[in-house]
Amino acid sequence: MSKINFKEAQELNQNFIKTRSKALDKIVEIETGKPKQKDAISSWFSLAELKEYIAYVEEQGKLKNVDVNGLRVYFGAYASFENDVSKKDLSTVFFVPTQAKIKSEEDGGGDNSDITDIDGLNRGVLGFPPSATYPQ
Repeated sequence: MSKINFKEAQELNQNFIKTRSKALDKIVEIETGKPKQKDAISSWFSLAELKEYIAYVEEQGKLKNVDVNGLRVYFGAYASFENDVSKKDLSTVFFVPTQAKIKSEEDGGGDNSDITDIDGLNRGVLGFPPSATYPQ
């Protein structure tokens, strides 16, 4: 387990803001047409929701005879979201389950591949405000 302490978490967040946040904010401003619109820099999932999702993934893996070995976190951006215009064009993260990949020279011998026939998890709650820094 690769735990990080408060100082390391704060450093990661501040470095993200320093190296990416301003550029992402400009993209969001252009896409939304709203001056000063800020992009989301956090997403929150409850422990209950994460546990429920992990149980779902494990159950689906057994039903589909797939050995689920982890979750990959992807970055995404909302185009439209269930008629919720407040999230349009903002960043998000989502989870997808993975399985061990059969290594071959052709694919570079990668270790894990996404399982595309088990649903991913999204719909995290954006930080408040979306551009709030760590810790909130």
